[in-house]
Amino acid sequence: MSASAASLLLWLAQGAVACDADTRVVLMPFERVALPSADARALEDATRRAVSALPDACVESREDTVARLRGSGASLSSCGNTECRSAQAVSLGARRLVRGVALGVGGKRSVALTVTDAHGTETRAQFEAPALTPGEADTRARQAVQEAWAPLSTTTTARQAPSPKGSRLLPKVMMGAGGVALAVGVGFGIAARSTESRVSKDGGECVAAGEDFSNCFASRLNAGRRQARTSNVLMGVGALLGLGGAVSFIWEWP
Repeated sequence: MSASAASLLLWLAQGAVACDADTRVVLMPFERVALPSADARALEDATRRAVSALPDACVESREDTVARLRGSGASLSSCGNTECRSAQAVSLGARRLVRGVALGVGGKRSVALTVTDAHGTETRAQFEAPALTPGEADTRARQAVQEAWAPLSTTTTARQAPSPKGSRLLPKVMMGAGGVALAVGVGFGIAARSTESRVSKDGGECVAAGEDFSNCFASRLNAGRRQARTSNVLMGVGALLGLGGAVSFIWEWP
């Protein structure tokens, strides 16, 4: 096993204890333009402290990051789009990848930050840090990091938010339809009862039918039976719909 592979395995063993994939942040060594290396390193350290202060970030040490980059034989600096940088974050086992360019243009020290989420979202921020103002770099780095972090945290929360099981519209429709069916069934039941009552009282209105009494009686009897049968069917359907709606309502309860 090569020394680089051994160092990579050692980092994985240590990193698994210190950080997990949900919190690990890799802050790449800053690139510098027209700025002494000492000043660029000071701005990088200020940014590292700002990221480390975030409640949902576990920042990998600079030494571990540099060792891994050397072990992999790649500087990870050739990406030109968000998708590529997001893939790099995934390959590094990081939740987010922070890059920075320290600039010394026009007599000012400034940093351009890029924060890439492993899920493909990216934000940018920048800050200036006057060299003669003690503590100013930390203050401005903290503000820039929070500015870049806030949209990513909002996106993550929206992505992780549990979707509701349903709008509960179906249970309401089922119970409403069941109630209507029961009401209509009760109406048919009352009508059947009324028909039975009229016919059972000395033939009811069929007495005046004379010779057609038997036909009238049979007709009224059949009508009563149909009403009773319809009532039973509707009440059965209503009960099933009501029960189904209640079960669906309980199932969709959050």
